[in-house]
Amino acid sequence: MSKVKSIFLTTGICLTIAFICLFGYLYLQNMCAEIFIRVGWETRSNVDLFPHGFWLAFLLYAVLPPLYEELIFRWAVCKGLQWAKLKPWLIVGISAVIFMLYHWSWSQVAYQLLMGIFLAWIFLRTNNLLWTILIHFINNAFVVTYTYFAGSGDAVFALTAGNIALAIGSAVVATGAVILLIKKGIPHATK
Repeated sequence: MSKVKSIFLTTGICLTIAFICLFGYLYLQNMCAEIFIRVGWETRSNVDLFPHGFWLAFLLYAVLPPLYEELIFRWAVCKGLQWAKLKPWLIVGISAVIFMLYHWSWSQVAYQLLMGIFLAWIFLRTNNLLWTILIHFINNAFVVTYTYFAGSGDAVFALTAGNIALAIGSAVVATGAVILLIKKGIPHATK
């Protein structure tokens, strides 16, 4: 496969992974938020993310975090663990847990852990931060843009059996789809 074709294919797969994660884990994150709000571990936040307008918030939440977080969690942590000669699955697990703890929020534990796993796996597979930055940026950009135009809302999630089944089911399907895309579509880095 030509280099250009490989880049376009990997870009398409990364875009697909980003949107599968965004929408596949949305109900799971909302369910977790509602559970942890009800037990008192979190509160509904009415913090204004946009006191200085959309573009500054976009820079602060959508552009900068993917850059510095990918440098820290994928390049520094993953590379450091590689230098320590750990097995790839252990590198993925440790870096994902550190990524989750950095973002500590009860409602985002599952989402951040899964994203940490996928991003570390993609980084180790490609040895290229651009792909993980792209996925991370799309995630953050969508959330910032959606929040700006739609607001954060008060009613997070109705804890009904149907909604819980939908949250878990969509997360399982999303996880399966992302694993398949990474395994079958993301090429290994050439040494």
